Amino acid sequence: MRKTLVMGLGGAGMNIASRVKQELGCDILAVNTNAATLASSPFDQRLQIGASSCEGKPAQSVHRGQLAAEESLEDLRYSIRGADRLILLTGLGGGTASGASPVIVDLALEMGIEVIMVATLPFDFEKPQRAAAQEALALLEKKNIRLILHDHAKALQPGKALLDYYNKASADIAVDVQKLLAE
Repeated sequence: MRKTLVMGLGGAGMNIASRVKQELGCDILAVNTNAATLASSPFDQRLQIGASSCEGKPAQSVHRGQLAAEESLEDLRYSIRGADRLILLTGLGGGTASGASPVIVDLALEMGIEVIMVATLPFDFEKPQRAAAQEALALLEKKNIRLILHDHAKALQPGKALLDYYNKASADIAVDVQKLLAE
């Protein structure tokens, strides 16, 4: 039986991972630059990346998210060692996820770990976040990984609260993860 590691990366990824943990009860490694968010999270396994480059705060840019992952490469390597498969849960568009995801994917692949990324994409009206997500996605699509995307922009309906979209995406991702864990 292969060992699968589920990782929630960044603020949105940790929110998604919380729902997955609540519904499936699986162990999750939470990874973020934001020390306060990590400290108040429900996860037993936590890794703060970019302690120097982000000083315990949100990355706030793709570049700083990348620097944070690069700075913490050995901690990331230690945290994912022993896994045969990595299910990476994230919301692309923010600094931590969009910047750190390609670095983490490269590291996992270098270690011979299969990567499946399950990610949300921002709404169209979130122009800077959408651009950052598309840029990260272009990089990720070139790698030998499986991508499962939940695009908020394609689900948009008039009169529906934004929180409803986030909750629906998290619930759908929990179903995705349950299927992946059964493979």
